[in-house]
Amino acid sequence: MKQVIARAGTVVVADVPAPVCEENGLLIQTNYSVISTGTESWTIDSTDPLATTDLIKDSSLAGKALRLSREVIRQEGIGGLIDYADYVRHPEVTLGYSSSGVVIEVGQNVKDVLVGDRVACAGEGKACHAELVSVPRNLVAKVPAGLPMKDAAFATIGAIAVHAVRTSQLQVGETVGVIGAGLVGNLVAQIARASGCRVVCIDLKESRLTLAAELGVDLTLKPDDPAMVSHISHFTGGIGLDHVLVCAATSSSDPLNMAGRIARNRGRIVVVGRVGMEIERKDFYQKELSLLMSRSLGPGRYDPVYEEKGVDYPVEYVRWTLNRNMESFMELLSSGRVRVGGLVGSEFPLASAPEAYDSLGKQAKTAVLLSYGVQEAPVKTRKPVQPATVATPVTGKINVAVVGPGNFAKETLIPLMRASPEFNLRWVVSSNPTHATRVASRYRFEESTCDYGDVLNDPKTNLVVITAPNNLHVPMLVGAMKAAKTALVEKPLCITRGEFEEIKKLHAELNQPVIVGFNRRYAPLVLKVKSRMKKIDGPFMINYRVNAGFVQASRWSQDPLVGGGRIIHECCHFFDLFNFLLGLDGPEIVVRSAGINGSSSVARDNLSVTLTYPDGSVATLLYVAMGSKDMDRERMEVFGQGTSMVLDDFKELQVYGPQPETVTLGRPDKGHSTEFAELAKFLRGTDSSIITSEEVFSATELTFRVDEAARRVFPA
Repeated sequence: MKQVIARAGTVVVADVPAPVCEENGLLIQTNYSVISTGTESWTIDSTDPLATTDLIKDSSLAGKALRLSREVIRQEGIGGLIDYADYVRHPEVTLGYSSSGVVIEVGQNVKDVLVGDRVACAGEGKACHAELVSVPRNLVAKVPAGLPMKDAAFATIGAIAVHAVRTSQLQVGETVGVIGAGLVGNLVAQIARASGCRVVCIDLKESRLTLAAELGVDLTLKPDDPAMVSHISHFTGGIGLDHVLVCAATSSSDPLNMAGRIARNRGRIVVVGRVGMEIERKDFYQKELSLLMSRSLGPGRYDPVYEEKGVDYPVEYVRWTLNRNMESFMELLSSGRVRVGGLVGSEFPLASAPEAYDSLGKQAKTAVLLSYGVQEAPVKTRKPVQPATVATPVTGKINVAVVGPGNFAKETLIPLMRASPEFNLRWVVSSNPTHATRVASRYRFEESTCDYGDVLNDPKTNLVVITAPNNLHVPMLVGAMKAAKTALVEKPLCITRGEFEEIKKLHAELNQPVIVGFNRRYAPLVLKVKSRMKKIDGPFMINYRVNAGFVQASRWSQDPLVGGGRIIHECCHFFDLFNFLLGLDGPEIVVRSAGINGSSSVARDNLSVTLTYPDGSVATLLYVAMGSKDMDRERMEVFGQGTSMVLDDFKELQVYGPQPETVTLGRPDKGHSTEFAELAKFLRGTDSSIITSEEVFSATELTFRVDEAARRVFPA
């Protein structure tokens, strides 16, 4: 499909994979989308390679860039460095966040929208300038009957204006000033006037003021008018403006300080646009002004529970959410109290998007529309995954599909596989079409897609590397197992007991391997520790300290429904390592947590876990989130039969005892290279030390037992 992106400061119409409909969202065929002059111009400028010249001036940034370049050469060679340089010099971002269209597919959790419904869509990276968009339910509002789809495309921008007006708490009969009569400012002025207020618009551009006057604003002024303050004093009977909404877009603080001069005593100022915030104290202090910020579309914005999971706020407690603000604005349009038709300067077809952006600033009107023509409903090409066939050993290069590549996959796993002669980068799968094509280009994948089914139906796919968020691991692994595709799941295997039982049952039915990326067991210094332990008698004492660092409760890894929490998300690594060194027989567990200010979530991030194995060996994990970042992250001490071993951050091993030894590596090695070398052997049907399904299940069971014990100590 076609989508508009900013590439290195230039607008292009790119071919990208079509998105898929998410379970809490809708797949929508776009009719119209609005180009937001201020926001999108800033976004385009941010991708300009000339903006990166600060790297040359800032020695710390330049040094970091040099280190990254050296690492790329080490991992991927000169070819990788060339691709990396192109990737850095040509950053890409999606454009657009306000559109309208027709629903062509409904997610399984959405019950109140039907295929064929007309809707308005919101959200950066969601309601973008593209032929098809996948948008969560709460970022979609139904279009009232009779409202043209051109007008409905303004619903997101209109909701920003509606929320700004609500934030000001204006009342009927009051006077309102709007500084910056661009698209949002004009809509703010119209909504304030429709609410029974008298409105003053202030802007540098005469054309914008003329347009505002045509749409009913009571008074228009230029900020450089020497009599501006006098005009406002006369307009307000000497009182000053009750409310001033700053809708300008500038790094200067002049608009904000102007608001302070023209507001009345104890008036309200609401910052809506991107402006400087260096306040001149005098007016704000002497008038005792209230300064408020209006955050985007309203309550629910930036809340992943509301936006992504579709959990609405009860109307009894939050009357006007993001979604209800969109609906409210479209009702204003339907009733004729607010008009957007007069704001549109030009309309361009999607293919002419570069010309549309070039026209910004060259016309008197404040808005530009992209139209998508009369399109036939697209034929769904997604095929059901074919029944499993028995996987045979791979003879040529191993064709890999990487699913959901985040930073870890892009910085570690993909470069490793690209540099290996064993692997061929066949597919990259991402829910974001632009991200999929960008990663494919950077690392030279053969194909990119948003549809995981493409990977499973491809007979060439030998290995699926699942690096998506933890809550997606099981459905993706189940799909791979049923399609007889070997999968490597980045830890953890799953986040609930129910998922764990499902995987064990499917493994028993299909005899498909279950492989999890517990890479520490493959680290060269860990293998040396294991070799030493085999030569002496147990039992052993192991002390493992992890200086993990603080992670905010709002991060996805802390969400029990997405990441599972830090014990499941990360501690599973260390439990697998203990089992690898001491055996699989289920140990007894003792968990102690550090209670901090009564917070159970923080307590479970700071814990001590003691595991007692049947042979008398004891392993203790000290997992700490409240330590210093200046300290190394991981340290393991092993004691047994007169021998002591200390492993520091996977870069140095010190052995004390009968055969003392010190082994130092040039850089930390956590075992990823060895892990993938063993995985390649496994796929070729030769002897391999790849982790077994039994070992995966043992570590996962142990992880759940520890997590359950920690929750008993500090319940949520």
